[in-house]
Amino acid sequence: MSLGVSGKYRLDRRLGGGGMAEVFVGSTVGAEGFSRKVAIKRVLPGYSDHAGFAQMFVSEAQISAQLLHPNVVSVLDFDRDADGRLFLVMELVEGKDLDALIGTGLLPYPAVIYVVGEILRGLGFAHDLPMGTGLRGIVHRDISPHNVLMSWEGAVKVSDFGIAKVRAASEATASVFIKGKPAYMSPEQANGQRLDGRSDLFAVGVMLWEMLVGHRLFVAEDTRATLAAVLFGQIPRPRSVRPEIPKDLERVTMKLLERDLSARYANAEEAIADLMNCDDAPRSGREALITVLAERFPKSAPMRQSRGRPKLPPAGHAAPQAGRQTLTDSAGGPVAAVMPSRPGLETVMSAPTATLDTRPRAAFQLPLIVVAVAIASAVVAFLIVSAASGATIAGRDAEGVRQHAADPDGAAPAKP
Repeated sequence: MSLGVSGKYRLDRRLGGGGMAEVFVGSTVGAEGFSRKVAIKRVLPGYSDHAGFAQMFVSEAQISAQLLHPNVVSVLDFDRDADGRLFLVMELVEGKDLDALIGTGLLPYPAVIYVVGEILRGLGFAHDLPMGTGLRGIVHRDISPHNVLMSWEGAVKVSDFGIAKVRAASEATASVFIKGKPAYMSPEQANGQRLDGRSDLFAVGVMLWEMLVGHRLFVAEDTRATLAAVLFGQIPRPRSVRPEIPKDLERVTMKLLERDLSARYANAEEAIADLMNCDDAPRSGREALITVLAERFPKSAPMRQSRGRPKLPPAGHAAPQAGRQTLTDSAGGPVAAVMPSRPGLETVMSAPTATLDTRPRAAFQLPLIVVAVAIASAVVAFLIVSAASGATIAGRDAEGVRQHAADPDGAAPAKP
């Protein structure tokens, strides 16, 4: 399968590749012009015939096909091309990976919480997936910012379960070979010990630390030194580097990064619960991510004419809390407006786009109505009186005309 049409799929352009496989943007080729964009991961020449690697690639396909979850990249097909090379067909996530987003600088806390929470949801599903008798759960073992994909529409998906390992309840160990990225490995993985889902949680903690602080946590000159830092290096508290980081977010980060397994979160659900209880947890995390992606990648993100994107607070700042709305005055400065917790119908119906509380204006309505009624009554009374006065004057004029007709010279009639 080369660029162009080959069998059921067409390769459109190359996205990238690693040491043993490459990834393309492709599309399905169906009847009557049917087509759908997909991502195609193809093994490089020579590796498909290598029994060990071929088996690992087949295992990835078998494992990934069972991970049907909104926060996991779906595998749609698995096959060999005309040249005998193995390939995976996956859903195409049009957007950016987390590594690219982190590279744009510090992110607003609501966006950070949402992204990390979605990663944990996908991993939690994998960790608890029934795999057969005596088997339960999948450990990813290669969580890093490159393997977290984010769509322009705010979806967050974990990808690349290529070295994932199905674990038995009593047996799951790391390989004697280094698999995964050393800077995001758990201490137990780096030490070749038994693994469970908590190993992936440590990697999530590393990513959360880096998103909050703005630089790498475990940095060293080579793999050996990096693994030593993971095993024995000091892990600074985020607030020791950036004091403005919220304490509740720091607590979640440090619990994810506990080297002692018993002190680390027992599962992804516990970590999600603590994240969602943070003060900066967003009410609409998807919208928060859509906004930050559009702001950080304005030339790549598609424009949405049907709806506006509210601007997020500056990086590292909290979002406005429930019951408050931040507006901008004519000079561009922030203005805090207290919102009613339950606005009445009149407020909702008469509210402008910014939705301010309009009850103070309603306080003037009753006096205005009273004044208007009084004025109207006075006008009506005036018209009635005027009409009556006009009739009286007209009557007198008529009588004068009659008298003048009886005595043209104006003399008064003689008395008998």
